[in-house]
Order: sequence, then structure tokens, then C-alpha cells
Amino acid sequence: MPTTQELNDLVSQVRRDILRMVHKVNSGHPGGSLGCTEFLVSLYNGIMDHNPHFTMDGMNEDLFFLSNGHISPVFYSVLAR
Repeated sequence: MPTTQELNDLVSQVRRDILRMVHKVNSGHPGGSLGCTEFLVSLYNGIMDHNPHFTMDGMNEDLFFLSNGHISPVFYSVLAR
């Protein structure tokens, strides 16, 4: 698991990504994404057991389903990092 400082650095980078994405398309709702950044960074970088080479079988790994499309920028950034 990454250190607290590494997670904080990643949170800062993800927030920058969110602002860039929303600004680039001149549309979107950055508040929801910015508000749940720590949550998703922590999930994907220490709590969840996930395989970056997802094979669609769901075996031996945790699954996460995002149902709120307004926060997709945070999800995309966390997955990319």
C-alpha cells in the first residue's frame, strides 16, 4: 500500500486532471468529482483488490460499479493512474 504522502500526491494529481478535463470541454460538474477524490484514490490504491488486466470473469478481485455519471472525471483519472 502506498504511503500517506504518496496518496496525497496522487489525490492532488487527480484533482488537477479533473479540472483539466472539465475546463477542456467547457462543461461538466467538477464539484462531485473533486469531493470524492480521496475516496476513489484510497479504494483503488490500497483497499480494493483489483487486477489491472481485467478479464471480465470477476474472479479473485473486487469490482466497483460507478452509477453516478456526473463524477466520471474522477473515475477516469484514477483508472488512468
